[in-house]
Amino acid sequence: MTNGERIALTAMKKEHKLLSRRAENAKKKTEECMNAATTIIKIRQEANEILQGDHSHVEIAKLIEPLAKLEKAALKAGKKNLVKLMDKEHQLRFACDELQQEISNIEYRHKLRRTA
Repeated sequence: MTNGERIALTAMKKEHKLLSRRAENAKKKTEECMNAATTIIKIRQEANEILQGDHSHVEIAKLIEPLAKLEKAALKAGKKNLVKLMDKEHQLRFACDELQQEISNIEYRHKLRRTA
């Protein structure tokens, strides 16, 4: 393998790692969007249990505050366009798979040249 091929292969592997991370991020955002309604329901049930309990106003405020932040994040995730998120996820996954195939082909050809 020439020095240029080695550099190109290293760059391709770095790009693959970056694409994989982006694809995982996109998958996470897609799942958050899909699960937003369920998350909101669970948070509101927990908040209702806290409100029904025998707590002082100060305790209720301390217990509800983290739930409010989680609910806000879930509402924000639920407002995102699910189709666009899924498209982005699949585009990144496809690009990642294509690049992995190319890396595998280069490494396979290199092994064939070495053994020949």
